[in-house]
Amino acid sequence: MAFTTLPIAGVDLVDTQTVAEQALNGGTNPTFGPLGTQTFANDGLPYVWAKAGEAITASTATCSVNTTTFVATASAGTYKAPTTTMASGDYGWFSKASV
Repeated sequence: MAFTTLPIAGVDLVDTQTVAEQALNGGTNPTFGPLGTQTFANDGLPYVWAKAGEAITASTATCSVNTTTFVATASAGTYKAPTTTMASGDYGWFSKASV
């Protein structure tokens, strides 16, 4: 399991925030942010906090993350999805597929 090596408190790189969890928190905003926040982990990979723009299967290794909106899609990219399946609108940490 990867963990951050930068001094960012409370980062759980295997956690995702679902649309249902956001509703329980009183709105549509995630409890972490902003989108595009980046960190490095002990596995040597950079991670970026992004929003799923469509359903993404767990650990999909060909995700793309838009560098302006930080919306992720499960197609032709250089990022790997979190280890849990994501629905459109979920938030999570996407790692680079390789360094």
